[in-house]
Amino acid sequence: MNKYDVIVIGGGHAGIEAAAAAARRGAKTLLMTQCMSDLGALSCNPSIGGPGKSQMVAEITALGGVMGRAADRSGIHWRTLNATHGAATQALRAQIDRDMYHNAIVDILGEYKNLDIVFETVVSLDIERAIVNDKYNGTALVLTTGTFLNGLVTRGDEKLSSGRLQDDGTYQAADKNISDVLRSAGFKIMRLKTGTPARIRRSSIDFSLCEVQPGDTPHDWFADGCADNKYDSVCYITHTTEKTHQIIRDNIKNAPMYNGDIQGTGPRYCPSLEDKVMRFPEHTSHHVFLEPEGWDSDLIYPNGISTSFGSDIQDKWIRTIPALENAEIVRYGYAIEYDAIDARSLNDKLQSKDVPHLFFAGQINGTSGYEEAAAQGLVAGANAAAFACGKEYLEIDRTNAMIGVMIDDITTLGVDEPYRMFSSRAEYRLSLRADNAIARLGPIGVKIGLTTKDWYNKIFDSKKETIAENDKFYAGYIARNEREIAAYKRDANLKIPNDFVYAGLPGLTNELIEKLTATRPENIADLSRIPGMTPAGIMVVLRKIKN
Repeated sequence: MNKYDVIVIGGGHAGIEAAAAAARRGAKTLLMTQCMSDLGALSCNPSIGGPGKSQMVAEITALGGVMGRAADRSGIHWRTLNATHGAATQALRAQIDRDMYHNAIVDILGEYKNLDIVFETVVSLDIERAIVNDKYNGTALVLTTGTFLNGLVTRGDEKLSSGRLQDDGTYQAADKNISDVLRSAGFKIMRLKTGTPARIRRSSIDFSLCEVQPGDTPHDWFADGCADNKYDSVCYITHTTEKTHQIIRDNIKNAPMYNGDIQGTGPRYCPSLEDKVMRFPEHTSHHVFLEPEGWDSDLIYPNGISTSFGSDIQDKWIRTIPALENAEIVRYGYAIEYDAIDARSLNDKLQSKDVPHLFFAGQINGTSGYEEAAAQGLVAGANAAAFACGKEYLEIDRTNAMIGVMIDDITTLGVDEPYRMFSSRAEYRLSLRADNAIARLGPIGVKIGLTTKDWYNKIFDSKKETIAENDKFYAGYIARNEREIAAYKRDANLKIPNDFVYAGLPGLTNELIEKLTATRPENIADLSRIPGMTPAGIMVVLRKIKN
């Protein structure tokens, strides 16, 4: 039996950060994934950042993470969104070269001497004893399985049990075992859905009919920059037409999302084109962003037209879009349904409340997006190492990190659709900016061994002037935030015993008692965000605990 402190299952963005974080903390770590191409795979749009997301990438970087460094090496088109607004709403976004990003991830993971990577499909998993494939035994396990859990690809009438579609046109195998293992262990399993658009041959597009979207020159970086990266690509914008929408309306009975073929819930903030057409009939067109898949790739990603229609119908409506009249479709879009757990079974360390050596990160927790997955992976990996090696846990919350907002939301409220991070979800967003992430989280990273003091000083020194200018601009708001945070923390961190009995407490409805008993909030802050919880109910619980 091969013994490890931490075993990470899955080599996507969550798995990469989990394995790297565990290794940085000194844990002997194993990363398991199906094949080499999994590492850093950008399965959908090859881009990093955006509103809410770039703040999390900055926080990942502040804690020594991988994503920002890899993005700096592989970005080919950079833009600061909301550039004319204040620093709290600005967001860096980069179009990424798929191959360069994968190579950067492989190089960075190679820096960790106590990290082993094996390319194997998980055929057996003993959760109770933390044994994988009858030959790897971990003190802690981190599950980061993405869309592979019972994955089902749908494209019109076509259905295929599968994971992601690979560059060579083949599909990876779906995992049909782990969901049953988790269900048997008492985890609630739900069905979610995401999708992707067709890929179009660059040489078949008439870009003269598009609006040009140049990148910023010069531009900001996510992490410490990359002097060797001098790529400067161009993106383009076109739009759907009324003819596009009419074809979709005429064929909506053939859309799996509308005829009942797809049961999983999709992301409200990233809908398919057929969903946008049917939900917003007043709009006669929708933007389509034509974004390169790589610096020298002949494939274009048409951002904004993900779909589950069959290839015959995709052929019809794609060619009604200006610039795409002669489009050569290399790969057609599809939807994928997959299993996820109810993240309310986890604590704020992304650790199972019932199986303490088991941690979860990424889409298995009901989230959507590379950045959301990577951020969870870092937290889960750092805390799996803490569990395995008897070290201090990584403690972040919604008052000091966007990552903390996301984790608090999904573990306290749960999700009914794939969760996407927005800065508007954070009450203290004026204090949780990308520029000051190193000041907020850098000392925490140093304290628990995710980074070094020298590295922190180098990064902080390069940003401290910008932080001080921006803090001065937001001084009044930050002072108010600090007062609110102090009040929030006075009772917010009061722990609720795991065996606390809610039944019989006056002021709590039967519905609330049922929710609280199922969710088992860890503290008063978690309790206060349970849907339906009233101030009177909070006081009842507070008095019971204090007495």
